[in-house]
Amino acid sequence: MGFVAFAKQSGSSVIVDVFTAVSNSSDKFLNVYNANITTSSAGGFVQQGGIASPSRGWKPDCTGFTSTRNSIDSFMTAGTYSGGAYGGELYASCNTNSDPNFPNTCWNSPIVPCPPVPANAGWYTGDPTSVDNSAELLSFSGSGRIDSGPTSASSCPASVGSAGATRGIWVSHLVLANASISSFRIDYSACASIKDGMTGGTDQRISTFIIPAPGAIALLGVGGIAMRRRRG
Repeated sequence: MGFVAFAKQSGSSVIVDVFTAVSNSSDKFLNVYNANITTSSAGGFVQQGGIASPSRGWKPDCTGFTSTRNSIDSFMTAGTYSGGAYGGELYASCNTNSDPNFPNTCWNSPIVPCPPVPANAGWYTGDPTSVDNSAELLSFSGSGRIDSGPTSASSCPASVGSAGATRGIWVSHLVLANASISSFRIDYSACASIKDGMTGGTDQRISTFIIPAPGAIALLGVGGIAMRRRRG
């Protein structure tokens, strides 16, 4: 259907989590590709670096049910660890892999930060049957949701837009440094592949949207969204 973004203020940073929007509870995420994700915010995307840093570039960090990933750090993912509901914790899927357009120096570099997302970047699940990349309810309370609208076809078929979508799969955790919820901007364009849980077929759609959309800033407020606890 497209993408759904949720934004909140965290100290001097803005945190944006992006989900693929799907229509069935049995739908599965396969991959994001041809992703072009940029920001006009002066601080850019946060990528922690340094030998002592737990950062792993844009690769998600996951070990058991704990994470050494700083929440003020940006990464991509193919759902949640063991299919637990996203609740603000950083339990990203260990099955997440990068495609050739996401070079390892940016994807899995513990020392050198790589703040820009490489052009036409992509990532995918290493296990299409995994519970990690299952759809979950987008029932986060409070304001902060931004939906993608209908998109014209280009590199893959057009999306219908995510307005009204009730389920999604977590794909991006983006952090903007020294940013304000009242003035930040992210341009997010990507194709996503979903395995339809009803037909078994693969559906590929492109979505391009601005986070937040013009006129939506007032709806975000300063409180962000209230996160649910993670299921055990």
